[in-house]
Amino acid sequence: MVSTRYPAGIPVEQQATHRISRQKRILAIVVVISFALDFKGAVGGSLIQFLMGGLNTAAFLVLAATCRMALPRKGLGAFVFWGWVAFLVTGTLGAFVNVTPFDQYIRIVYPFTLLLEGFLVAWWTMRNSHDAITIVSAMMGAAVVSLFFTLAWGFYFTEQGVEQIRYQILSPLIPLLIVATGYDLFFARRRRLWSLVLLVITLGVIAISVTRGPLLVVGFVVVLVLLVTFRNALRTASLPRPLIQAVVLGSFVGVIGLTIAIVFNPEALGRWVHRGLGEARNVTFWTRVAAILGQFQALNANPLGWLTGQGFGSSYPWLFSEFPWILPYLGETADTSAWFPGEFMWMPFLFYGGFIIGPIAALALIGGAVRGCRVLGALLRAQSWRLPEARPLWIGVLGYFAFLGMGFTANPFILRLAALFMGLCLGLIVAQGGSALPSLVGRRC
Repeated sequence: MVSTRYPAGIPVEQQATHRISRQKRILAIVVVISFALDFKGAVGGSLIQFLMGGLNTAAFLVLAATCRMALPRKGLGAFVFWGWVAFLVTGTLGAFVNVTPFDQYIRIVYPFTLLLEGFLVAWWTMRNSHDAITIVSAMMGAAVVSLFFTLAWGFYFTEQGVEQIRYQILSPLIPLLIVATGYDLFFARRRRLWSLVLLVITLGVIAISVTRGPLLVVGFVVVLVLLVTFRNALRTASLPRPLIQAVVLGSFVGVIGLTIAIVFNPEALGRWVHRGLGEARNVTFWTRVAAILGQFQALNANPLGWLTGQGFGSSYPWLFSEFPWILPYLGETADTSAWFPGEFMWMPFLFYGGFIIGPIAALALIGGAVRGCRVLGALLRAQSWRLPEARPLWIGVLGYFAFLGMGFTANPFILRLAALFMGLCLGLIVAQGGSALPSLVGRRC
């Protein structure tokens, strides 16, 4: 019997394929939005967090069954998947060897698992431009929900005013929002008023929080795009006009966002001066140095540290004996005995997975960045920034670079939502970078 939902004459096999594809998109959307209400704070283990985790896991398992657990077999996709699996297994073994408390292990390993989950979801569902457009639209919707929810929840949970509030109001997806709205505003010319308003609001939230990390992320992405663009300009003897507009007009948008924040919170300017030029700048740098050396010391003190690492959930002491100038700013009563890797993304791979498997996990991310640079160069050469089917690739590449940039000032793997979306962007680059890109080359907007 032929279903009445489809026009007559369409083969039953094609109808079944369409139903499976639609089911996959729906399940992928559920995975994407499952952690849209994720937040940071002492109540991280509350009921809503468990509900989000349960919804995410259930949707992913059904999607995996629908896709028959098809896994990458060759190329960069296989290297990313199996390298990350080896990292998760080794870190779990290290946690067992070092007798890490189970709840602590679960809390630390979960974001790393979410990156692999996001990668597979993208690999399964973003193999054509239509599916990619649908899932990326869901990603942007979840990012907007996260932006406003985290802003409201941060003020409610901390009970602080704009004079004291900091990172608690920053959504984990702010780096993605900045590059995506910037692309839509200056390159794609898509929903320009909405993109402008959203970008100004995002910059205003950053200004109120007095947190430099997201701005450094944007700077990192802009420099990368400029490098790729100038390399292409040497071949074509021209610069993309949208890039010039983005640099000039983007500066004005940034000034507008910061001005609005300062008008509503005049003390923000003084706080920015203190963090950018005052003592806080030196403390931020040296605490990160102390953290890296502390992790090296913990690995060297463990006979199996170089082989299995310390395992997910392990802690380490800061080397305050070598950095006595930090203590006056933290106070003599500060707890320096147990810390978890979080300020710098790249060292925890070695700390959790050892010096054999840890670098493989880092290389998996670097391999995605190399592929992203190639995809970005091809998109720029093709001048495809206004093609609707090219938008997922643009947002995927720029978003992935944004999360990597965040890794130098913070760590996306201490944020569930950031780790999941980083995996989605990586999977999109790997899945669509090899399949959809050739069809875009030669087509111009």
